[in-house]
Amino acid sequence: MTKKIDIVIAACAVLWATAGLHSTLRAQVAIADGVYTEEQARRGKALFTESCVECHGKDLNGMEDIVPPLTGENFLKTWRGRSVGDLFDQISKTMPVLDPGSLKPEQAADLAAYILSVSKYPAGTTDLASKLEALQSIKIETPKQ
Repeated sequence: MTKKIDIVIAACAVLWATAGLHSTLRAQVAIADGVYTEEQARRGKALFTESCVECHGKDLNGMEDIVPPLTGENFLKTWRGRSVGDLFDQISKTMPVLDPGSLKPEQAADLAAYILSVSKYPAGTTDLASKLEALQSIKIETPKQ
């Protein structure tokens, strides 16, 4: 009986350590390391041109006091310190303005990738995830020039 208890305790310890390691590895993802691919940003640009450019403008500067900018210092004032997950969630729930919430998760991720590319964050080798939880640990910070 004590052997079974020892095995259960050991299994719990391994699971606990693995969960902690997984959280640590996820927390180490930095936006400057490239969290989207160039191809994903291209898909996002195509979707942006089709569905978003009318309000946000082709330069992503928005319209003063009406439509928020998606690049530059004003974008960073709003998003610096928040997560890419927050940006993804905002896009998912509120865009496009005439049909909020109609984007597929992959489309919201593609749009977020395009926004990051315009803001001069580097591309990487893996697409930006299309699940909120996976994006919460990626913090938006001032891009390195």
